[in-house]
Order: sequence, then structure tokens, then C-alpha cells
Amino acid sequence: MRKLFALVFLLLLASNGFSGASQAGAIFLIIFPGARPNGMGAAFCSIADDAMSTYYNPAGAAFQESTNVSLMHANWLTGLYPDMYYEYIGVVKPVEEIGNFGANFIYLTTGETEGTDDWGNTIGRWRTFDFSFGLMYSTKLQEKLGIGAGIKFIYSYLAPDWIVRRVTDTKGGGQGYSFAVDLATLYKLNERISLGVVLQNLGPDIRYVSGGERDPLPRTLRVGLSYRLLNTKMNRLTVAAEITKILVALTRDLNYEFNEAWKHFGAEYWFYDFFSARTGYFIDSEGERKGPTFGGGIKFKKFSFDIGVDSALYDFDTSNYRFSLGYIF
Repeated sequence: MRKLFALVFLLLLASNGFSGASQAGAIFLIIFPGARPNGMGAAFCSIADDAMSTYYNPAGAAFQESTNVSLMHANWLTGLYPDMYYEYIGVVKPVEEIGNFGANFIYLTTGETEGTDDWGNTIGRWRTFDFSFGLMYSTKLQEKLGIGAGIKFIYSYLAPDWIVRRVTDTKGGGQGYSFAVDLATLYKLNERISLGVVLQNLGPDIRYVSGGERDPLPRTLRVGLSYRLLNTKMNRLTVAAEITKILVALTRDLNYEFNEAWKHFGAEYWFYDFFSARTGYFIDSEGERKGPTFGGGIKFKKFSFDIGVDSALYDFDTSNYRFSLGYIF
């Protein structure tokens, strides 16, 4: 029943048109996928050198010379809902003399929800979920400059129509859909320094309740810089910093907007392109998420396996592990 109340509360927020960085619709779009990026505090838009680029920076795909696939699974925030999980699939495909194409699929579910009446009798069960499917294209404008763009379809299912009508006394709803575009660029100043700039989730607002107000998508600006400190065959060490700003309900107070923006810091070390270790730090002052992240991985021939942990960001007891599998064709 606790989960049902939470879902109804979300619907009421949507119907009353609340806005703000933490109250946009389709907020699953700002959950960071991938074990490797999360081990680095999600400071990844200036790196974006694998299939996770389809989320973090489509322009990064322009510099990739092989087809590669990334899969991720996470039992996400189990301290809130034990059966909540998050899935991600990304693929990049270079096409000679045309450019590089990509696609991704994101799926999040809080698990099964049970609705009961005033006497505690079960009146229905359903599974809440959100998903998006996106297609991307990227190319090099110059040897050091890549650009990318993507379009995605977004669908969110919070509750069946009849539950919304019964609990909120509206005409129904409980589902929302929209589409959005991403625009991105990645500039490699030299072999060591890269700069990434990405605009995400630019599209029409989403509405969950029939006749209710529409909620803005979590339109996002990401700006990141990375630097390769070590670059030998035996040792590679990259550090990165990034700022993420949700472009919803902006004010004229620039100091507040900067403080409210998310800050990411990360480092990644590779030994002989076989073993990696990662650490990072993430700051979200407004959302009270702050703390270290960790991760690591191994590569064997064309396969890679990575683990990322960001449980320390949350002020409640939870485990938050991401597991990723990659393959290069």
C-alpha cells in the first residue's frame, strides 16, 4: 500500500503542475547508466569512448572505429523498493564514409504494486515501469571535433486508468509519453585533453493525468573536461570533472543555479588495458546526494566486465551496484 500512496502522490504532483529540477516528468531519464561511468562519479561526457556514449555524449561515438555493445543491470535503490531494477542497452555502429550510428534502450521498474480497498482487500496488481528508446547519429566535422544528435521515444506507466479514476476522482490517466532530442559535441584539444558539451531531453512536456497540467521533461545541460595524466602502454590514468544542470524552473540567481547544479569528479586507471580501477565524487546539494563512488573492471579479448558502486550518495541504507558487460565486434 505504501507504494500505491507514492504513485498517487506522483500523479497528484503532475496534475497540479509542480515543477523544479527534482520534480520534472520522466525523471528516470536522469538516472546515470553504466558501471564504468558511475565508478567515476558519472563524469563521462568528455570521455564517451564506448557504447555508453549513446547516453552520455553521442558525439563520442564519432571517434569509435569498431562496433561495440554495452549492457547494464542494476538492482537500483533497493532500500526504497527491494524489487526495483534498472536496465540499459547501448550500441554503436560505424558506417564507412557516412558516420557512426547508435541506439539505446532504458527500462526502469519499481516492481509489482498492489492496490487495496478501505478494508484491505486486494483490488488489483500492476507493474510500474518507464522506458525510452533512442536512435543517434554522429560524425567528425574535423579530426578533433565530433558532433552528434539523437531522438528518443519516452513512455511512463505509473498506474492503470481505473486506479487513477478511483483514487484521484479524475477522468483517468496514469501513463505519459513524449519524445525528445539530444545534441552533443566532443572536442579533443590534443591527445590528453577533451571537452564535452551535451544538451539532453529537449522535447514536449509529459502529462500523466487526463486533463492535468503537463510536466516538463528533465532538460539537461552537461559540460565536462577530462585530462590524461598517464598515457603509456602499461599505465593510463585519466581524471575528469563535469557539471550537470537540469534546465527546469530556472531563476535569475546565477549563484543559486550554480550551487544547485550537480558536480562530478572522477578518475580511471588502466593497467595494460586489462585491469581498471575507478573512483569519483558526486555532489547534488539540493537533492542531498553527496559522496564517493567506486568501481573497476577487466578486459579479456573483446569482452569487458565492469562494476560501479554509488551507495554512499544516499542518506538511507541501500545498496546500489551497477554491472556492465561490453563487447567489441
